Amino acid sequence: MLRLPAVPFAHQSWCCRLHIGALVGLVLLVGSPLLAHADGAEDWLAAIAESPLGEPIAVTSTVQGGVVEGAVHARLPYSFALVASELEALSAWCEITVLHINIKSCVYREGADALLHLYVGRARYEQAEYAERVELVRRSAQMGEDWLLIELEGDRGPYGTRDYSIVVHVVPHDTGTLVNLEYSLRFGVIARLAALVYLATGGRERVGFTVVGYENGEPQYVGGLEGMIERTVMRFYLALQAWLDVRDRPAQELLLARLERWFDLTDEYPRQLRELDRETYLEQKQREYANQQRLQDAPPPRRRILPLD
Repeated sequence: MLRLPAVPFAHQSWCCRLHIGALVGLVLLVGSPLLAHADGAEDWLAAIAESPLGEPIAVTSTVQGGVVEGAVHARLPYSFALVASELEALSAWCEITVLHINIKSCVYREGADALLHLYVGRARYEQAEYAERVELVRRSAQMGEDWLLIELEGDRGPYGTRDYSIVVHVVPHDTGTLVNLEYSLRFGVIARLAALVYLATGGRERVGFTVVGYENGEPQYVGGLEGMIERTVMRFYLALQAWLDVRDRPAQELLLARLERWFDLTDEYPRQLRELDRETYLEQKQREYANQQRLQDAPPPRRRILPLD
């Protein structure tokens, strides 16, 4: 059974359409932890070299049957030692993910079963109690002299989504670092229907980053589920970059600095990523972060259980 907020059914139906864009691409980063990093790095560099983005970032996606997959390969101008040490802590992922416009709060629980609770909602301000919750278990966090691997998994999510898997793979490259983020999740019937509704209405004109052709000399970008996933993955990657970019700021300035940096980075891709104006994003994110701190010190709110599949 899936846990949903105890709100009227009509509201759940509307929220389903509003949240599905975030839920489809919620999970980043899944792939094979057995991939030899030397060979993998060559593939990542090739993808980055062919990227049309003008930055050392490549975004890809596939949809096959009920499985949605995607990837981000990127080169960061920071040493491997710095990036690996910053990303090891489970708490860091809550500080990173909450920058994303659709993450309303993130709560982590250390221990034998290290957990992340992600509260996913629409772009506008939303209390965690009315957002959808996805629980991810950290299966492993391993680091060698020249590699870092983090794996998280979630059995089930809202609207019949399931088989969430997250893998972060980091390796050194010259004086910088290569980051490979891959993702996978499986749709249930309700999630597929909700996605179709979204893509036929509010998401009809939305696009991703992969160029699928040209018309009158202008690039035409992938749409549909692929475009949706690519937007989500890019937002998460830029959250990671923003978090690293301002890491040396004084503690009392960090939150606002991270938010401002994330907005500036995403606003470089207005067609794909612009949802809110700067003032609205900064104001509501500071409120959502306050909610996150409150939730971190208390158990997650109880939810009514509804059968969805």
